[in-house]
Formats: sequence, C-alpha cells, structure tokens
Amino acid sequence: MVTPHLPPYQAANALLPHVLGVELEKRGHVVSFLTFEAEERERARTACVRRRTRFRVTRLPQLLEAMETRRKGLPLIEDADVVHVHSNTWMNQVAARLAFKRGKPYILTHYGTEIWHHDGRNHAFRTLNRNARHVTFYSAGLLSRARELNVPCREASVVYPAVDILFSPLAPPERQAVRAPLVGSGESLLFNVKRLHPLADHATLLRAFALLDPAQIKAKLVIAGSGEERPGLEALSRELGLAGRVRFLGLVPNEEVAKLHAAADLFVLSSRLEATPTVVLEALACGTRVVSTDNPGGLELGEMFRDDLRIVPRENPQALAEGIAASLRENRRIGERTARLIDERFSLRGLVDRYFQIYEEARR
Repeated sequence: MVTPHLPPYQAANALLPHVLGVELEKRGHVVSFLTFEAEERERARTACVRRRTRFRVTRLPQLLEAMETRRKGLPLIEDADVVHVHSNTWMNQVAARLAFKRGKPYILTHYGTEIWHHDGRNHAFRTLNRNARHVTFYSAGLLSRARELNVPCREASVVYPAVDILFSPLAPPERQAVRAPLVGSGESLLFNVKRLHPLADHATLLRAFALLDPAQIKAKLVIAGSGEERPGLEALSRELGLAGRVRFLGLVPNEEVAKLHAAADLFVLSSRLEATPTVVLEALACGTRVVSTDNPGGLELGEMFRDDLRIVPRENPQALAEGIAASLRENRRIGERTARLIDERFSLRGLVDRYFQIYEEARR
C-alpha cells in the first residue's frame, strides 16, 4: 500500500488502505505500507518518507523525497505481488514508476481531488493512470469526470468505500452516556467530522448554526477533526456568538468517532467538494440521519438514501440552517430501507472481496 496518510488521520486515503491491510492480514496475506512520516508510533512493515515542506518552489525537496522513496520503497515493492497506490502525490508517482519498471502490477485508487482538479494536460498524472493495471474510483461521479477528461485507464471501475463494523447504532443507555458530557436535557446534538480544510467549508456550517434560533431549536454543534483552518474557525465561532454552543474536539480516534455518530441527532456535512463522503455512510450506519450540501458525492448518495439524507445548496448558510431545522423537527432515526442498503452495498466484506479480485486479476 502506497498512501500519503495512515490513521490517526481521518482522510479517506488513510482509512481505506489501513482497513484493507487489516482485513487482508486476517485472511493470511502480508501487507506493507509506504507512507509519509506520521505522528503516531511506529507501525509494523511500514516505511515512512519525510515530507519536506521548505523550499517547495525549488526542485530540491521533491528530489530528496524521490531519493528516499526509492531507498525505502524499493525493497517493499520488489517483495510485493501487487502494489496498491492510493491517490496522487509525488511519493506515489515515484513508487508507481518503480513498480512499473520492476514489472510489478499496480492498482491506482482515486479519491477525488486529483480528478476534480485535473486539467487534462498533466503528463505525469496521465502516465500514472495509463501504466496502472486497474484504476478504481471512489464514486460514479468521479469515474464520469475522469472519462470526460479522457484520463487513460486500461481497466476502470467504481469501488465504493466500506463502512467499518465499528459504525453501528448504540443501545439507549450507551448513547445517553456519550451524549451526557456534550448536551443538556432536551438539547439536540449536531455532529460533523472532517479535516478542517477550506473544501470542507466549516465556515458555512458555523454561519448556518448561528441562524438557528436557540429559543426554538436547542442544540449543540460538535466538530471533530484537525487542520489549518481551526484557529480561523474558532475565531469565527466567537464572532458569531456561538461560545458554549460549538465544541471543537480536534483529532478523534475512529472508535470515538463511531460513538459520536451514533449519539448524534443529526450529522451535517457542509463540504464544497466530495467524491463519496464516507462520513455520511458512517453516520447512516450508526442510525443517524444526514443533511448534506449538494457536492457531487452528496448528490450521488442523496439518490440512494433519499429517505434519510436531505440535500441543500452548498455555500448557502440559510439553506443549510433550514435543512437542519426541518430534519430536527422530524425527530427520528434512519429507516429500514437505509439500513438494508448500507448492509448490502457498503459492507466491509464486499469491499475486501472486490479489491482482492482486482489484485488477482492484476497478478494474472
């Protein structure tokens, strides 16, 4: 697995390779990782490349990263039957090139940004796709966009993310125990978990929450995740008079995220751009209904889960506030149809089976 992130990061290209690795090892396979240097303790069979942030305007940092990728990644690649490259970074491109030159088949997975922002002319990116044995996309919308841009792929398919078995409803006493430190009696709990990044547009979420009349809608907003936007968002929260009503938790382990999803009355996604927002699927799996903006992934899931996923225009605080208020007034958990769809289309077993099938085809 070649990926820029691994947990505790909550990014999709951190969670999918980690989950795949865990499940494949349970089936008796050996999985190694090449990733950028992480903050957490050392992991087994993991090589870390140091990301150099200084002097990026020159070629020196990329050259040093390429040399380290070659030194640390080549032994793992030579020992592998299949290399799975998750998204597009300089390290990923170097690792894919090494795999191709060594005759090792590699699978490429696209999560969103690299396709949404592709101008159709980036030669290195097109080569990365062309040389892959199979390219998987996180959503149908992403695959359609790649085809519009004529991104070259030998084989391509959509593989939706799976919902980890951690994400499931809590019994009433457990749910109340999670809610107790966060909301008072009679208050609703709104939850969001995303990296604090401009594309997640937490500013619109805060402005929407400020539009809700606290006399009519008693609620608290809890936001989990870290990122460069946090100081500005905390300042905006104070400016909007939300002190005491909004809580920033920072980076939260996945086990705690699952509990917060299940404890919430509503999950709110304010993103400008998403492929398949895994956090929406996780909320629904925990029994919690969702309000999402009309980002591409939100629209795609909205078609599937129309009973329990309300879609509103993006970058529109008033529309988001109205969507939140309407959903809270309904005051219910997800329906049987949504629960069945989550189990049928987004199971962990199905995801691992599909990727293992792709790995086997690539080996042949």
